[in-house]
Amino acid sequence: MKPLVPTLLLILAGLLMPRPASAATECLDVMQPYRGERVTAPMTATPCPDALLLSFFSRQPPPPDYGIRILGFHHYANPDSRDPEAVVEFRLVPPGDHGFGPDRRICPNPAAAADMQVQFTFDAASSSWIDLDSRGGMDPASLCDFTDYWSARDIADLESPPHFRDLTPAERAGVHDVDKGSPERKAILDAVRDANADLNDVVPIVFVVDLLRSDGHRAYFRGQVRQKSDGRPVDRRVWGACEQEPEDAVLEAYLEKQNGRWRAIKANRCADDVFFTQQEASRLRLFLMEE
Repeated sequence: MKPLVPTLLLILAGLLMPRPASAATECLDVMQPYRGERVTAPMTATPCPDALLLSFFSRQPPPPDYGIRILGFHHYANPDSRDPEAVVEFRLVPPGDHGFGPDRRICPNPAAAADMQVQFTFDAASSSWIDLDSRGGMDPASLCDFTDYWSARDIADLESPPHFRDLTPAERAGVHDVDKGSPERKAILDAVRDANADLNDVVPIVFVVDLLRSDGHRAYFRGQVRQKSDGRPVDRRVWGACEQEPEDAVLEAYLEKQNGRWRAIKANRCADDVFFTQQEASRLRLFLMEE
């Protein structure tokens, strides 16, 4: 009878040998023109960026005959829910790769880092990635336009949102939370009230302040509106034709100090649209940062 030890050693050696490299899925940084392909394998929480784009293109296809060059991929956990999220940055490659400059397009100043950035979140229940937001676009007629893209700092803030309280005085650069009872606070809120004079003239209003921040020259306010008489929400009949309901409406205002007086440059209590452009939000990052 032959000894079993050599046979067992051969079996163990086979089990311990590395898998063939061909079994691993390689992520692509250049994709051929989209022809209606779909992701066939189940999506995982750690995807390749090209797989995310295939999922996105199935709902919003790129222009025909344009290839795709992936310029950046950022994979992280949502700071609040811990759900996987990702941002993919890509550029359209024209047919024949024609053009000039760093983005190989016929543009007066071809210098855009990407044509489009897409933010995704992973839905574990359906094992699918869902696009949440985007910057840029894929319309060939507008590829030369300058668009507000997420900067490297903006993407870093998505991954790990900074908190105002954790910044040093030098990092705050003079931006401060406006103290209750201070003359500055009263002057700013009076200016916000003036910006809503159409409502205040009908029923005197006060504000529940969520955020009020200033650097002495610029200020940002976010809060809710209440009746001065009893602190209750404003009656809908005098609230106006607003998309937001008076009970839970969020009022925002951006103010500047002009000739010694605060004036609301932008104020909004009625619309659910984004208050700031991406460029404005980046410039006012310290004012908008959460506590």
